[in-house]
Amino acid sequence: MTTTPKAVAIYARISSDTDGTGAGVARQVQDCHALAERLTWAVSGEYLDNDVSAYSGRRRPEYERLLGDIGDGFIDGVLVWHQDRLHRRPIELEQFFTVIDTAGIANNVKTVTGNSDFGTGDGVFIAQLIGAVAAKESADKSRRVARKNDQNAAEGKPHRGSTRPYGYRSDFTTIDPEEA
Repeated sequence: MTTTPKAVAIYARISSDTDGTGAGVARQVQDCHALAERLTWAVSGEYLDNDVSAYSGRRRPEYERLLGDIGDGFIDGVLVWHQDRLHRRPIELEQFFTVIDTAGIANNVKTVTGNSDFGTGDGVFIAQLIGAVAAKESADKSRRVARKNDQNAAEGKPHRGSTRPYGYRSDFTTIDPEEA
């Protein structure tokens, strides 16, 4: 049975915010607010993990806070842009199911993309398939990046992270005399 939630959370996450503007998370939040308006759900909070991977296993403070607030009864509905914004690892998806089932809010979790239904057996099964695909996609990308880094190292090319190393110019190899 679906009941209209009284306290809805928006969760948004992006793995890599390369320009530091938060634009990706902001787009997700904007779309979730539009969905809340269509559903006539009242948003009571936003939980934003910007520049945090869901696959790496690193802590996601806002996701953890969301789970705690659901468990404590402060949140009875969740809006997210797509299921893969919540989870990239199947174990986390299963933990999420436990939290929302215990809280009795499985029918009040909605995605902007409309492809998730956590309130039915078939919906959970589809969510598990989507979760497995998201985990595979992340693992594949990780392997490709590692292979590229191995090749660059073998060719004597510098490792290029998103931040220029202190003491070097933007080509990552030329020493900047003032910083060095």
